[in-house]
Amino acid sequence: MNSTAPKTSLEFRGTPLIIGEVLLDHFPDGRSILGGAPFNVAWNLQGFGRKPTFVSSVGDDQEGKQIKERMANWGMKLDGLQTSPEHQTGAVKVTLENGQPSYEIVYPCAYDFIQSPVFNPSAGDTATTFGSGSSAYEEHSVFYHGTLAWRGEQTRDTLKHWIANSTASRFVDINIREPWFDAKWLPELLEGADFVKLNDEELAGITGMPCETEDDVKRAVEKVSSLYGTAVVYFITCGARGAYAITHDQTYFASAPPPESMVDTVGAGDGFAAATIDGILAGISYQQVIDRAVGFASRICGLRGATSNDESIYQLE
Repeated sequence: MNSTAPKTSLEFRGTPLIIGEVLLDHFPDGRSILGGAPFNVAWNLQGFGRKPTFVSSVGDDQEGKQIKERMANWGMKLDGLQTSPEHQTGAVKVTLENGQPSYEIVYPCAYDFIQSPVFNPSAGDTATTFGSGSSAYEEHSVFYHGTLAWRGEQTRDTLKHWIANSTASRFVDINIREPWFDAKWLPELLEGADFVKLNDEELAGITGMPCETEDDVKRAVEKVSSLYGTAVVYFITCGARGAYAITHDQTYFASAPPPESMVDTVGAGDGFAAATIDGILAGISYQQVIDRAVGFASRICGLRGATSNDESIYQLE
């Protein structure tokens, strides 16, 4: 993309392609909550009626079966979901000490071994299958990926494969999850990206600059752009303060509406990303994009977890 204006909806033919982790957060009381940033984005895009292709891998275990069942019940396509007989479904172990949670993101998991697409699959292949030939790279409108799944060599190679071959506009979501992030990945992650999303703390972390005011955020984005490439738009979320959309010559800001009832902030950033992609595909202005996205993120804060089967929350107008 060369323009600072979003493509019109007619130019965005095809469905969104989402590649990355799906996992379950396991709590000490036995609860398990479905999540993973790419999965949350794909789930919400399905709620918006975008019918995304979600590419990931689950284990041949009860958790993997649960994920497939939840996706099918929500109407999501399953043709991009691989099954790994050697590795368990993604998991995060949550522990509580004096009421404060800590998290262990289990490694390795099935989503660390997402395979590249197979266009003429033979019997027994478990890799993703889409269409046929080079046209399979052209049937998607936006290609979304995050950074956690970049940790696994197999999945990293698969993401690089899609980056090299896909004609879709690329949306990169920087999700720094220590210890599974390395700043040396940033040139490959960001070079050639069309849209980049990260929060103010992540922006401060990768630039070493404060991100407390609008001028701070703009200067930090300028540094990222000069170091790692010139995305069309940077979307910066700032929690309860709101969010920015920053192009090479314009800055847009949307204040965050308070949630009607605060439950937790889990998945709010993923909700923002999904609503942002939906707005881009709708061809609306960047101001409208972030106005809708902060509103939807506020709705997610009223849920327990990051996903919902309530279709009414996806009515943004």
